[in-house]
Amino acid sequence: MHIRRIVTFTLIAVTCIFLIWIFTPASIIPPARPTEAIAVHVLDLGLHPELVLPNNNGELIVYAYGDWNYFALNNQGLSDGLAALLIPTQGTLGRQKYSNIEQLQQTVKEQDLTLLSFEVAKAKALQLVQALDQRFNRNIDTRIENPQTGLTLVKDEQEYTMLHNSNHELVEWLEQLDCQVEGFVMWSNFQVKYRD
Repeated sequence: MHIRRIVTFTLIAVTCIFLIWIFTPASIIPPARPTEAIAVHVLDLGLHPELVLPNNNGELIVYAYGDWNYFALNNQGLSDGLAALLIPTQGTLGRQKYSNIEQLQQTVKEQDLTLLSFEVAKAKALQLVQALDQRFNRNIDTRIENPQTGLTLVKDEQEYTMLHNSNHELVEWLEQLDCQVEGFVMWSNFQVKYRD
C-alpha cells in the first residue's frame, strides 16, 4: 500500500509539472543590442502565430505557415483537424501586406488579437523578408486568396506535421532574426522576455 501511494504521488507530481510546462507561455528573447534596430511583431491568433516584418518600402508583411487543407482552404472539420495534427500533410505559406503599423494595429483591435513587438537588426529582418518572399514565389502558381484570413497562400515544400507546425516554423524564423525561444512551442502561446 505504501508503494502505491508513492507511485500515485509521483505520477500526479510529474503530470502537474508537465501541464505547467506546456501551458506556460514560450518566451521570445530578442537580441540584446541589434544593429540598426527595427521593430518586428508576432501576431498571436490563439492557435496560430504570424510574423510581421518590415520591407524596404516601409510596408509590413505578415508571413504565416500552416496546413494547406485546414489553414489555406478552410476545411476545418474534425477529420481535417486530426489529419493536420496526426499525419504529415501539405504545408502552406501565407502572406499579407499592411501599408503601415496603424493599419496593422487597427486589425489587431478589430479582431481582438495579441500583438507582441520587439526589435531586431534591420539587415536580419530584410534578409528574412527576401528569403520568405523567394520561398513564397517558388510556388506562386498554386496561389489562392483566403477571404477569412486575408492571406494569399501557396503550397510549401515543408510538410506540416505535429512536430513541425506553425509555431515551430515561427521559432525557426525568429532564430534567423537572432532571437532565442525558450519553452514549449506546440501551440501559439508566446511572450517577449528581455535578458537582464
